[in-house]
Amino acid sequence: MSLKDKIALFLATSFYLGKFPIAPGTVGTLGAIPFFYLYWDKGLMAQISITLSVIFIGIWASYEVSRIYNDKDPSFVSIDEVAGYMITMLGIDPSKIQLNQALTYFILGFIIFRIVDIVKPPPIKALEKYPMGVGIVVDDVMAGIYSWMTLHSLIWIFKF
Repeated sequence: MSLKDKIALFLATSFYLGKFPIAPGTVGTLGAIPFFYLYWDKGLMAQISITLSVIFIGIWASYEVSRIYNDKDPSFVSIDEVAGYMITMLGIDPSKIQLNQALTYFILGFIIFRIVDIVKPPPIKALEKYPMGVGIVVDDVMAGIYSWMTLHSLIWIFKF
């Protein structure tokens, strides 16, 4: 395996979290929480920029791993879950909330995203049909958008 392939595998598996033998997508999503925490207080534009970077890196890395393993959607690729969770959490402003609220948002966002990602309401399932890297990542991007709408609606409705 070339250095490029090793880097792609490292990134596509979210620093090898996706290689966890049980529920690799869930473990990969859990890995997104501390990553998001590192930059969530930098403002919305930074959140968007970093999220877009993860999406584009994810498409490249997923494509490469797909090619290496000759598998359209390897189960150990989890960078797509990281991107979806990051989208779910966009716009959470730590300067306006307390720590207990932040923890609630992190956990609720995680639960909502995992449910949407597993259930795959339309048109999410259809998006998996795109080729290799795009198909791997774009369904989780849409799941992240659905989850973002759900999380932020709940925050707005219940004012917590």
